[in-house]
Amino acid sequence: MEPTEDSYQSPSRAETRRLVGRTVGYLRPHRPRFLGGVGLTGLGILLDVVKPIPLAIVLDVVLGGANLPRWLQPVLGGVGRDGILAFAALSIVLLTASRGAATVAATYLTIDTGQRMVNDLRTALYGHLQKLSLRFHNQQQTGDLLYRVMSDTYSAQGLVMNGLLPLASSAVMLAGMFAVMAGYDVELALVALVVCPPLYFAITRISGRIHQQASVSREAESALYARAESTIGAVKLVQAYGREDGAVAEFRSGSDRSLALSLKLYSTQTVFAFVVDSVLAVGTAALVWLGARHVLDGRLGIGELTIFLSYLKDLYGPIQSVSHNLAEISSSRAGLERVFKVLDIEPDVKDAPHARPLPPVTGHVRFENVHFAYDDGQPVLAGVDLEIRPGEHVALLGPTGAGKSTLASLLGRFYDPQAGRVTIDGHDLRDVTVLSLRQQVTVMLQEQILFHTTIRENIAFGSPRSDEEVRRAAERAEADTFIERLPDGYDTVIGEDGSTLSGGQRQRLALARALLRSAPIVILDEPTSALDLDTEERVWAHVGDLLAGKTAIVIAHRLSSARRADRIVLLDGGRILEQGSHDELLARRGTYSRLWESFGDGKGNLEPELLAAVSG
Repeated sequence: MEPTEDSYQSPSRAETRRLVGRTVGYLRPHRPRFLGGVGLTGLGILLDVVKPIPLAIVLDVVLGGANLPRWLQPVLGGVGRDGILAFAALSIVLLTASRGAATVAATYLTIDTGQRMVNDLRTALYGHLQKLSLRFHNQQQTGDLLYRVMSDTYSAQGLVMNGLLPLASSAVMLAGMFAVMAGYDVELALVALVVCPPLYFAITRISGRIHQQASVSREAESALYARAESTIGAVKLVQAYGREDGAVAEFRSGSDRSLALSLKLYSTQTVFAFVVDSVLAVGTAALVWLGARHVLDGRLGIGELTIFLSYLKDLYGPIQSVSHNLAEISSSRAGLERVFKVLDIEPDVKDAPHARPLPPVTGHVRFENVHFAYDDGQPVLAGVDLEIRPGEHVALLGPTGAGKSTLASLLGRFYDPQAGRVTIDGHDLRDVTVLSLRQQVTVMLQEQILFHTTIRENIAFGSPRSDEEVRRAAERAEADTFIERLPDGYDTVIGEDGSTLSGGQRQRLALARALLRSAPIVILDEPTSALDLDTEERVWAHVGDLLAGKTAIVIAHRLSSARRADRIVLLDGGRILEQGSHDELLARRGTYSRLWESFGDGKGNLEPELLAAVSG
């Protein structure tokens, strides 16, 4: 169900304060730069406050014949009109140049600080995503997560640099200008501020609507990003099924919705700007009318009125700027809510407070009465007891959904069991740090995940090794021959997910990557299912030597792979049906024996025969 404006509630003041507090926390490491920017901004405000004074001196003293202000008497008391005029002109130049220099430096420092905040928040979010379990990632759209990392994190800069800092500087400027204006004419100063209550009313009435619309707009843009990412990633399937026009139509529909929501947001912003400008116009008119009356009555000089009118522009400018940036502030708040929503998710699998590094192990693995179910509640493992001795090679055999890959995932602690425990050398995996565990377990996943980079870097992923070691691993996986035939050999850049390679080539690269790590426990999830039998035979000849002395778990769909193991464990429905060596299982005349009799040559995928064997 797509989000709508009505499905979003404006956050309370307490929630907004917490959001601002969390965001400001990313500002603390960069306080020197930020404080430097704030100091220069304050200097610019001070220069803005005194900027109209030289013009007032020209109008009142040089042209109007009035006396110098008392605070200028010590400096210009004995100077003639020409000298005063020169002083005023030079002051205008110096004040303007100094104000410009302070603005440039302050802008640089604040933008630099904002970018550093974005970098810190983006890195924190990306790092947190690496820690979240497969349970979380299996439920998310990759495109949506990418949008949160790459786009929503900019909201930190928008909130602080386009929200809090302008608000603070505007407040200081308002206070300074009001103090100077009150020194000339308190009544006019109060009139200048009469616009504040209606502006506050407009802000409180419309900002909630802007926040809701900005939230929905971001969600729609994120969904469009996710749709584009998934469709482009599956372009081969789209073309194979003739779905090009349908994919474009679906994208166009999502794009139309996103643009419509953006237009609605911009329309609300425009209406808000119109209201603000109208209120400020009323305030300006009132000040001009009353100021002119005071000049006519002799209560105020023309130069002093000039100061008021000059201040009026600078006084209402910050208010206008803040109101015009309010949409961006609300949008930033919506983006930060999306970022912190992910950051607040606790990883399902994380180090316990008492967790200690796993010491070097021999590879003695035990599954003790293990129960496990995914989010749908359907049991995947139901009371599994399995012991794998150090250096033993075990093949897991069974139909899809039997629990083979789940057992391997529990050993790598990608999930934790709901009941029972998994141990290595007697250490409960929940009592050791995740990093130390995975450093001693090598996993070759069923999905051959490859990156858009060189073959060398794909093989060496997670195991920084020399070129010679990478080459030896490729040779053991029977990958060296086809690699050398590629245009740039090991420096050939392959497509994302290995799209430029065949299934067998991708599998051999993934196997080479797993073989490169010298861990005492090795999990190979269907390592040769995409290889022909001759290539599989050569690969296993190398792999068998490499696995000597290591505990190995092989998830197999071929008898040719399973029969090589010291022990075969046949699973179905999350339970162990039988286990033993190839010869022992044949002698028992059970499920495995029936399977072997019907499909004993070991060729091809066993899925249909496995289903028939476990049900017969």
